[in-house]
Amino acid sequence: MPTNVLRPTEEEALAAWRELVAADAAQVARVREPEPPADHYAAVAGRFRPGAFESLEWPVLDALVAPGETVLDIGAGGGRFAVPLAQKGCRVIAIEPSGAMRETLAAAAAEAGVTVEVHDLRWPAAGWTEEADVSLAAHACYDIAEIGPFLDAMERHTRRLCVAMFGQFARGANLAPLFEAVHGEPLQALPALKEFVALLGARDRNYEVRTVSSGRAYELMEREQAFEMARRMLWLAPGSAKDARMRELMEAWWGSPEGIRMPAFRRFIGIVSWEPPRSAG
Repeated sequence: MPTNVLRPTEEEALAAWRELVAADAAQVARVREPEPPADHYAAVAGRFRPGAFESLEWPVLDALVAPGETVLDIGAGGGRFAVPLAQKGCRVIAIEPSGAMRETLAAAAAEAGVTVEVHDLRWPAAGWTEEADVSLAAHACYDIAEIGPFLDAMERHTRRLCVAMFGQFARGANLAPLFEAVHGEPLQALPALKEFVALLGARDRNYEVRTVSSGRAYELMEREQAFEMARRMLWLAPGSAKDARMRELMEAWWGSPEGIRMPAFRRFIGIVSWEPPRSAG
């Protein structure tokens, strides 16, 4: 236990973060039914294109970044922020290890008529020398066990402002009761917004948190779309006994004539910004 749970040291906060990520990884390895794909995002990369769904975070990010600035987008996904940033006149350097995501990003950039520099790398990247005015890690850190080196490198290559986005909860937490009913064990939740803010506090960073919310308690989805999303969150194989149990429970708990009322993925999202140490004071 930390010396004071409300005042952890940086080492204690990093260890607690690492423990949460390890618990999630162990649980996934234990309950996963399908074999892990070579590219985890291949089946869903299209969901991360700009405009694929409402971007509650964009107005806040837009206000934080000035036209003409260089932005390092770490874990850029399908370009949902990289492309709008390029459209407003920023030089965007994207780091993205998923091939499917890089293809989606490249197609979105071409469609928008903008240039995004895309690198097939995992962060932190050995030998990286580029600096940016603003660095961005949008929903990219939930399962990063060694978050300390990740943030150290992010800050080291940022001149003005670091920005990270986290949901109130991480992957699958909105389906925690369903997870437990299907798998017979509680969900091991990944760290998310409140854990990240605690970590920044332990690192003695000068940070600001802005939150945005859809105001929705649930999202109405077509049945098969809802089942597929839940299947992915619960690591189920189509047609398995657990998959059948999942569908049965979803119909009983959230079914309606119009579809499935899926519990909201996140009630709110935090956009956290802070000054890298060398630019502070």
